[in-house]
Amino acid sequence: MHSLKQSRQFFLRRHIIICLTLLILCSVTIYYISQRDVYGEPFIVEFESVNTNVSCHDLEDGDALPSAEDAEFLPRPNSIFFHETSCKGGLTSRQACAVESAARAHPRRQIYVMFSAPVSEFIYRRSCIAKLQQFKNIKFARVHIKEYAKKTPLEEMVAKKPFAESQWWMEHTSDVLRYLTLYKFGGVYLDTDMLVTKSLTPLGHNWVAREDNSWVNAAAIAISNDHLGRRLADALMNEVKTTYRPDIWIHNGPGAITRVLHKMCSSQDLAEWSSKTCDGLEVYGPEYFFPLHYSRKDDYFKPGELSEKAQQAYTHHFWNKLTFDMNIEKGSPYDTMAEKHCPTIYGMYGDRFGS
Repeated sequence: MHSLKQSRQFFLRRHIIICLTLLILCSVTIYYISQRDVYGEPFIVEFESVNTNVSCHDLEDGDALPSAEDAEFLPRPNSIFFHETSCKGGLTSRQACAVESAARAHPRRQIYVMFSAPVSEFIYRRSCIAKLQQFKNIKFARVHIKEYAKKTPLEEMVAKKPFAESQWWMEHTSDVLRYLTLYKFGGVYLDTDMLVTKSLTPLGHNWVAREDNSWVNAAAIAISNDHLGRRLADALMNEVKTTYRPDIWIHNGPGAITRVLHKMCSSQDLAEWSSKTCDGLEVYGPEYFFPLHYSRKDDYFKPGELSEKAQQAYTHHFWNKLTFDMNIEKGSPYDTMAEKHCPTIYGMYGDRFGS
C-alpha cells in the first residue's frame, strides 16, 4: 500500500511539472508572437487622408511620443528640426526621406521630428518611423502647442488658438512653430518636403535663403544663440505676434521673415541682401536651397538630369503643396537623389516611394 501511494504521488508530481512546463512554454510562445507582431519588421503604412480639423492638435489619447515640453527635452544648439502638423499620425515616404537625408549629412547633429498630434505605438514601432529610429541621431517628440508656447512672446497669441480660423491651418501652424522652435533652442529648421544632399555646416550659424528676388523662403532657416541670432529670433517673434493673418497663405511664413529682413537690411533690393547689407546675417541665393523654382517643379519628377549648377545645391525643395500627387518616375532627379541620400527609406518603399 505504501509503495502504491508513493507511485501515485510520483506520477501526480510529474503531471504537475509537465503541465507547468507546458504552461510556461505556451506563455513564452504567446509573448514572443505578440512582441514579434509589435516590434517586427516595419512595413508601409498608407495615409489616405489627413484630419481636416485643427482640433486634432489637442488630442492626447494613444500618443507614443515623448513630450517636447518635458524638462528632459534639451536639444543641442546646432540641432536640425522638422515639424509635422498635418495630424496624419505618421510620416510619408517623402517626409521620411527628408529626415534620413538630413541625418546622413549631419551624423554629429541631432535631428528632431516634431509632431503636433499623437503618433500611436503601432505607427511608432511598425512604420517608416521605426526605420528612422535605426539612426542614433534622429529623435521624435510631440508638441503640445499651447504648452510649447508658454514663457515665450507668443504665449498669449497661441492661447487664443489663431489657427482655428485659418483655411491653411496646417501651414500656418508650421509657420509659427518653426519660428518658435528656433527662438527656444536655436539651430536649423527644414521643411519636410526637402532633401539634403550635403552638410549645411559650412554655411554658418545664422542664415536664410531667397526663393527668388521677391521672397525669402522660410523652408530653410538657421538661427543661433549668439547676439545676431537672438536679434533675428526676437524680431520674428514680434513680427508673428503683431501681424499674424489667418486669411493669407504665405503671410506668416515667407511673408514674416521677408518683412523682418526688409527692416534689418540696408537695401530694399532682395538681390543685394547678404551679410554685408543685413548686419551680418547671411542671405543665400536660390541656388543653395531652391535650385529649381516652383515653375520648374516637374523637372524633379520626370526622367533626366539636373543642370550642373543645380546639382551643387545643399538641399532641394519639392514644393509639396503643388506636387504631393505627382508620381516620382524612375530615373528622375528626385528618384536618383532619394536612392543616394535616403537609401534606407528608398529601399523600404521600392517602387512605391513617393506615391
